[in-house]
Amino acid sequence: MVGNSLGASRFSFPPQCKPEHRILWSSRATAKGVKVARGLRGFFGRFATNKGRNFAWRTRKVASFHLLLAEILLVQTKAEDVAAVWPQLVRKYPTPARLSRAGRGSLVKLLRRLGLQNQRAKSLTAVSKVLMQRFGGRVPQSTEALLSIPHIGLYTAAAVGCFAFGERLPIVDANVLRVLGRIHGIEAGADLRRSHKIWSIAWALLPKKNCRSHNYGILDFASTVCTAKQPLCDSCRLNRVCVFYRKRLVGLAGK
Repeated sequence: MVGNSLGASRFSFPPQCKPEHRILWSSRATAKGVKVARGLRGFFGRFATNKGRNFAWRTRKVASFHLLLAEILLVQTKAEDVAAVWPQLVRKYPTPARLSRAGRGSLVKLLRRLGLQNQRAKSLTAVSKVLMQRFGGRVPQSTEALLSIPHIGLYTAAAVGCFAFGERLPIVDANVLRVLGRIHGIEAGADLRRSHKIWSIAWALLPKKNCRSHNYGILDFASTVCTAKQPLCDSCRLNRVCVFYRKRLVGLAGK
């Protein structure tokens, strides 16, 4: 699925890999030499086991197409909001064939609660049409193939690869950038395509097994503990190794 790791200086990207997607593979090649914060390995998998959130699309038996729909909706959207819409969406449009023929008005009405409903409706029908035209109505397992589909970006492709097909892939979105950036003292910014250090750390942290739990764990940790506003730093079990927390303490002491 991925290109051969030949080292950072001589790395071969997968065929037809778009420049904006190359960070997924180039960061994998440099992950081996990356240092991660002490105590971080295994932490997010344990967090998922003990404090992970439960959503219907996370069940093992969920269809890959239904999971894909959830991950598309989850981009820049709270999981709790998606949970109120996703069951209706998969009941009404259970297959790519059905969704590709969906009436725009009906689909927009269903998605209105999430906002950007016209844009979302267009994306969902476009993805479904590509699945029908190029992949026989199936969700492709190849990350490269997923990334070739319009409206599917790095986060969605990696999420589907990991959660639907068991691929060992890191999940990196704005929330993961925030968590790993805070812990390691890296100003990651918001652009996933320019955060090579964070991607390398994300690869380095991936366990050999149970990547699914690890990735869900870091997403849940970002949502419930290391939030964008008012993070629960004082009670966080990672605060001893977190650069953000240490700087925060220094700032409070200086007041």
